[in-house]
Amino acid sequence: MRNSLEAPVESFNRWFDQQLVHWLKATPPMLWAIHLALGLLVTVLMAWLCGWVCRRLAIWSAKHERRLSAELLKLASPTLRWIILLAGLSDAIEDAWPAVKGPARWLAGTLFVLSAIVATRGGVRLLRLLLDSSLRPSLKWPKDKEDSEPSSPGHNAAVLLPLVQRLASLLVWTIGLIMVLDHFGQNVGSVVAALGVTSLAIGLAAQQALSNIIAGLVLAVDHPFRIGDRLKLPSGDCGEVLELGMRATHIRLPDGSLLVVPNADLVSSRLVNQSTESAVRAEVRVTVPVAIDIERLSRELLDEAALVEPEPLPIPPPRVQLLTVSDKVELALIFWLPRAVNVPPIEEKLRRAALKRLQALLPAPAVATAATPPAPTPAAGPNSGPNPSPGR
Repeated sequence: MRNSLEAPVESFNRWFDQQLVHWLKATPPMLWAIHLALGLLVTVLMAWLCGWVCRRLAIWSAKHERRLSAELLKLASPTLRWIILLAGLSDAIEDAWPAVKGPARWLAGTLFVLSAIVATRGGVRLLRLLLDSSLRPSLKWPKDKEDSEPSSPGHNAAVLLPLVQRLASLLVWTIGLIMVLDHFGQNVGSVVAALGVTSLAIGLAAQQALSNIIAGLVLAVDHPFRIGDRLKLPSGDCGEVLELGMRATHIRLPDGSLLVVPNADLVSSRLVNQSTESAVRAEVRVTVPVAIDIERLSRELLDEAALVEPEPLPIPPPRVQLLTVSDKVELALIFWLPRAVNVPPIEEKLRRAALKRLQALLPAPAVATAATPPAPTPAAGPNSGPNPSPGR
């Protein structure tokens, strides 16, 4: 737009200068002062008009319950006003007398740099607001101050969103720097090429780390699990999620050890989330012979489950599920507990109780009681005759 208006503006300036010289006998310094005064006046009027329009649109958006538009316009109003004011003053100083050098030139450049800084900061604030409004609904946030601890479900969301906003801010500041360099006639192409080559080198060197970081962002936005959920991995490991980091996820296994899984593996794997908003699933598997009374064993397992502390949730009720039937039978005692319960110790306790119940149901091993074998008869020698009778 500026390039398209440059020719008619220059034509108007020349005609205006001719009129001033003809009627007022204006000298070059007087022409510079008049152009500067007119530029300042037009700049101030445009800045005030732009701010007024943004405020009115913000009020209209708030009345029509368009909260995001109203907040964006409220943030944009002072930013646009200062951008127009500073950039307009810079152009007014340069256009008033294009051949001006020295302090006036420095002043114009300083005003342009200030306008670029204001524009960049305003763009950062607007981008932060947009990211907050788009990402916050898909993230789990703490409900109170106690939930802001690192082990709380909302901790990762509270850390992730500022990190994304910082990365976006860095991008906006880089664009602002390129604009300033381009204004002062620097070779922007070489700067962009250098940044591109540097980014490519960093991306190749840290390909695995970047893939895990991107996978962490995907997990945080898609939200397949949260802190405290119980996951079952394709490897068969089952544990509680302790922390969702930018590179890896920490899972506590039933034996207390810590399993560190890269985020990229979690994104590409099939996970089983055994938790809900208020409950967590517990399971105890038992493999028994085919000949055992399955119904009786199931009742006794349910009786043992009813004795655990805290008591299993009534909905869904505890059940014993028959998993496999072959030369042996595999059963699974499935029940749900409150989310805050530490499940592995309860499962261990039920395994021991199931073992005792199973030992009581199995028949005692039969003791082998074979008859005493007769004493071996000595082999008769060649000269052995009949045994003498006792009376002889």
